[in-house]
Amino acid sequence: MQVQKLCFLALFLAHTTLAVNLTLETSNIAFLGDAELGPASDGVNRSGALSMTRDENPFSHGQGLWSTPVPFKPSSNTTSSPPYPFQTSFVFSIAPGTEPAPGHGLAFIVVPALDNSGAGPAGFLGILNKTNNGDPQNHVFAVEFDVFKDKQLGDINDNHVGVDVNSLTSVVAERAGYWVQTAIGRTKMWRFKEVRLSNGERNKAWIEYRDSKVTVTLAPEAVKKPKKPLIVAHLDLSEVFLENMYAGFAGAMGRDVERHDIWSWNFQNSAENT
Repeated sequence: MQVQKLCFLALFLAHTTLAVNLTLETSNIAFLGDAELGPASDGVNRSGALSMTRDENPFSHGQGLWSTPVPFKPSSNTTSSPPYPFQTSFVFSIAPGTEPAPGHGLAFIVVPALDNSGAGPAGFLGILNKTNNGDPQNHVFAVEFDVFKDKQLGDINDNHVGVDVNSLTSVVAERAGYWVQTAIGRTKMWRFKEVRLSNGERNKAWIEYRDSKVTVTLAPEAVKKPKKPLIVAHLDLSEVFLENMYAGFAGAMGRDVERHDIWSWNFQNSAENT
C-alpha cells in the first residue's frame, strides 16, 4: 500500500517564530475514534487527507488532534485570565456517498483532553453527546461546518457555519458562503455567494480570535481570502479556555456515508515564550 504523507505546518508565535512541520507518519497527530489517514477513491492508496469518518462504519465519528498541548492562557490562579490571540486556516472537503447529502459535518475544535469518549455521532459532530451538551465544564470551543439541519440543536439550515461554546447549539450561525465586493458605477457593493459545503469540493476557512472577538471567513480553495468575514462574534472565552488545550478537528456522519477530510492546516498563536 502506498502511503502519501499529509503535511501540516503549525506555527507558534512567541517572542520568536518557531515553525514545526508535522506529518501523519509521526506521533504528532492523535487519531481518536474513527479518524484516520484517509483512503483514496481506489480503496488502496491513501488520499493524503486527515479523515474524520470511515465509510464502512454507520454513525462514524472521530477526532484528529495535535498531540502536544497548546498554551491558550497564561499561568494564573484566576480562570478569568484573557486567552492568547490565535488564528488558524485549513482546507477541507465534505463529500456525501449518497444523495441527498446524508450529513452531518466537521469542525475545528479546541478541547481540554485527548479523549473523545464523551463524543457522539450525527449532529454532535464527534465533539459532544446528548448528555454533556451544554455543560459549562466541557471547556470546548468549536467552529462547525454543518450540512444537516438538526432541529433539536437549533440548526438554521442544512448548509451553515456556526460558532459553538460548550454546546452544539451554536451561539451564532450563518448560511455558508462568502462576500464579494463589486462596483456598480462609483458605488461598491457587497454580494453574498453561497458555498455548498457538501458538494465534495475543497473549501478554505480562516478562524481568528483576538480581544474577545471571533471572526470566521470561508471561500472555495482557489479564491483569495475575502476581505469581509462570514461571521463576527464578540465572545469572551476566558472561562472556556484552560491554560493548555488541544487543537484539531472532529467530524461525524449519520447512518449513511459521507467523507469529512482535512487537506492542509496552519495554526498560529501569540503565547508568551516562557
